[in-house]
Amino acid sequence: MRLSAAPKRSRAPGLTSLIDVIFLLLMFFMLASTFSVYQRLDVGTGKEGAGQMKEAPVLLRIFAEGKLTLNGDALQAELLLQSLKEAGIEQGRPIAILAAKESTVQDVVTALEMLKTAGWSATLVGN
Repeated sequence: MRLSAAPKRSRAPGLTSLIDVIFLLLMFFMLASTFSVYQRLDVGTGKEGAGQMKEAPVLLRIFAEGKLTLNGDALQAELLLQSLKEAGIEQGRPIAILAAKESTVQDVVTALEMLKTAGWSATLVGN
């Protein structure tokens, strides 16, 4: 007499490993994303912008190795405050800072720190 083996029960696939992978992906994307608030300089156009800004902002471009341009005039970082005073730029006037691709974070921080300690307000504007 031949006995047949009992039919095997099919088990549902285990979802534990799938849940682990989804959790790891969630953690990766949460840690890899940035939650930065980027500062910008509001520039109005046409009638809306009329009268909002009394004077145009001073444009300070930062390059590598302490090289700067102030409204297009080249200068060294050490002479920034002296150049602002010689140009007759008062402390209430806004300064827009543009960082070149080759500039480092330290160059930008140094310029911002110099302006802040001297009393000027500066806004970092992205490229």
